Amino acid sequence: MSQTRTRLIDAVERLKDDNFEMGPNWSSCHDLCQSNEGSPDHDWVHGFVHLIEGDKSNASYWYRRAEKTQASHELEAEWQSILNALKQK
Repeated sequence: MSQTRTRLIDAVERLKDDNFEMGPNWSSCHDLCQSNEGSPDHDWVHGFVHLIEGDKSNASYWYRRAEKTQASHELEAEWQSILNALKQK
């Protein structure tokens, strides 16, 4: 597993530590995704952090860039889906 993927997985895992609310873990994850813009996995997570933020319009943009369907279920369920997908690669 690449260091970039490991960092992304770690950042995604930490989002749960803050109960899927904005805070230091959200900021770190957002910054990581922004610095890797264009990577489908990072763009997917970027969309997810904007869902946490409540910015559905911005989230939709990043989900489209990642070629993913924007989540319509609970944040924790989407978080688990993302985490599972990242760990399987």
